[in-house]
Amino acid sequence: MTGLPHERAAVLRRVLNEHSYRYYVLHDPVVSDGEYDLLFRELRALEAAHPELVTADSPTQRAGSDLTQGFPKAPHPKPVLSLANAFSTADLQDWERRNRRMVPEGSFVYVVEPKLDGLTIVLRYEDGVLVQAATRGDGSVGDVVTANARTIQSIPLRIPISGAQAAPPVLVVRGEILFTKEAFAALNEARRNSGEPAYINARNTASGSLKQKDARMTAQRDLSAYCYDILYMEGLSLDSRMSQHALLQSLGFVTPPQVQRCDDMEAVAARIAWWAQQRPELPYEIDGVVIKVENLGLESMLGVVGKDPRAAIAYKYPSEKATTRLLRVEPRVGRTGRITPTAHLEPVFVGGVTVTHATLHNYDIIQSMDLRLEDTVLLKRSGDVIPYIIGPVVTARTGKETPVVPPDVCPSSGDTLIRGAETVDLVCPNARCPERIFRSVTFFASRGGMNIDGLGPQTLKLLIAEGLIAGEADLFTLTAEQLLPLEGLGEKKTAQLLAAIEETKGRPLAQIVASLGISGLGETMAKLIVQAIPAVAALADMAQAVRAAETEAEALVPGLKGAFVDLALKSALSPNPGKRIGRLLKARYEAAADQHDSLQRLFGQANEAIRPLISIDGVGPSLVQTIIEWLSDSNNLAMLEKMRAAGLRLSEEVRAPAQVTLAGLTFVLTGKLPALSRGDARQLIEAHGGRVTSSVSRRTSYLVAGEGAGTKAKKAAALGVPVLDEAALRALMAGKDS
Repeated sequence: MTGLPHERAAVLRRVLNEHSYRYYVLHDPVVSDGEYDLLFRELRALEAAHPELVTADSPTQRAGSDLTQGFPKAPHPKPVLSLANAFSTADLQDWERRNRRMVPEGSFVYVVEPKLDGLTIVLRYEDGVLVQAATRGDGSVGDVVTANARTIQSIPLRIPISGAQAAPPVLVVRGEILFTKEAFAALNEARRNSGEPAYINARNTASGSLKQKDARMTAQRDLSAYCYDILYMEGLSLDSRMSQHALLQSLGFVTPPQVQRCDDMEAVAARIAWWAQQRPELPYEIDGVVIKVENLGLESMLGVVGKDPRAAIAYKYPSEKATTRLLRVEPRVGRTGRITPTAHLEPVFVGGVTVTHATLHNYDIIQSMDLRLEDTVLLKRSGDVIPYIIGPVVTARTGKETPVVPPDVCPSSGDTLIRGAETVDLVCPNARCPERIFRSVTFFASRGGMNIDGLGPQTLKLLIAEGLIAGEADLFTLTAEQLLPLEGLGEKKTAQLLAAIEETKGRPLAQIVASLGISGLGETMAKLIVQAIPAVAALADMAQAVRAAETEAEALVPGLKGAFVDLALKSALSPNPGKRIGRLLKARYEAAADQHDSLQRLFGQANEAIRPLISIDGVGPSLVQTIIEWLSDSNNLAMLEKMRAAGLRLSEEVRAPAQVTLAGLTFVLTGKLPALSRGDARQLIEAHGGRVTSSVSRRTSYLVAGEGAGTKAKKAAALGVPVLDEAALRALMAGKDS
């Protein structure tokens, strides 16, 4: 500790409040939990020694806040508190000793449960019906996210789910919203398949997913909810944590698994060690365990100190972190022209692998962290999460470190980089930038795209360097005469490559659409869109109709163009689109009152064009806007026309399945089946009218499980989802009882 106590306390308050804001509001922390905890404990110890230093804005006096502008607020029936942390057995013994001094006659028995790494949700039920869901907020007031929470399958909309247990007149439950490891991996795989960067932090992504303005966007994220505490209840009285846990289960809530009663601190220590061993195999991330006094009456007697209940404490496991040296930062060009700074690191072993690179996302993040070349940096990797830099170790600086300077020009094309008004990213504006072409065509030809055999990175770079291709469509005009003179492409390789390209002309339309690299439009979404709109030309006509109406509207009300599509989407699914648009126009463009009739006509045209697309289950406003923008680009339209002229099928006849024995059923596949590949099984199910999704939920009709079935089988068992082997699946397709 340096400086006078009041000076150090002021510094700690400022730093901790800044970190709390970054963590809870921006969801963009720059220090690890452990580093925050050390600073917090230092401030708490300083205030304990000097009570006169405690101020109203001290982080020790309140819980962190996740309140966000744009959401209505709701008070909680009682404070939603955070927990004090323990990092050793000695910390736990001190905690118990303090509690025993307060209640000497108390019988201290404990409940130990996993500390799920998610965000708090507060659910209110009246007469068994979910009426409100709110975030923790500042502990007293939270953001209301009811519509979004209703999309999460593990949150009951009505309780009890089944059984004789009646629902209390009013019940307020606390829980945790999170991604399972499998769901987070599936989300990132879908993003990579659509050419978007993978998310790094599951907890922050879960928070952002829950706070979407459009609940349909939340519904696309496979979030899970675990409920573990009753904040308020009418009509029933419970005396223990375990009875509370049992009640939540009987009402139909998913509760944390393997909750155990421990008779003493020795049993608690053994349970902590058990959870540490289980941690790598768990289907979700935990960063510790929570130890609670089992007797609720004793909990009430112990009360609260500052922002922490005395009757519970979190034991935190050390995260998988290491320090290493930042050697250089290399700007990399993506297929959309976005420049991503990539950190080159001195090799370091962390989380079971040797790490040499980490993404830094954008140069604003580098600046906000004050990250410098030759810095010692703190790196974190947990499970399969992409390694990321938490921040520099400032105290390790020697004075030799130098700032990271953002590039002015594209490292591939030499064009001056631009920065959009609403983005922090630097972008190469040249659509013919060699690296942009390389990334774009690589994605198009990849196994997750058109799956063109023989078109590896070196061959692709050679074709670009020789000027033979400047985009995806040029692949279909290549000839043997062009390829044979190239180094490494003899007659055999040339013939194989041309045959592989020719074969792709028969690919299904959904596969072609998913391969175009439209942000957010992966394989699953492409299939849904093609089923409803089975022609790219129809989608292009939709975009053209919207842009034509937008241009005419801009002529009536200058400045309307930027908001036109957004306003059209806000009214497209309204029961009375004209009335909805009238209200929006009046609120935003009062001066254009004399133009309302004309504007409503134009919005009506846009609504009519958009409706077939936005009516598709799972297609949200942001994806519709992206599709319109992509199909409004003349370069993209020229590419599609070139593909059509080359023989690709950009429309197809929608045929009903020959056999619809699986109509209305949803399947999830896991493990290795005896005779069918995962792709074959999917095609068979869809051919018989069924639907295949990536994760198990209460809406899943069957889990098809083969050898090596893992967490999906466990989740199916927990949710009561029937499990089929391959033979049973074939019987079901044949119309026989499984």
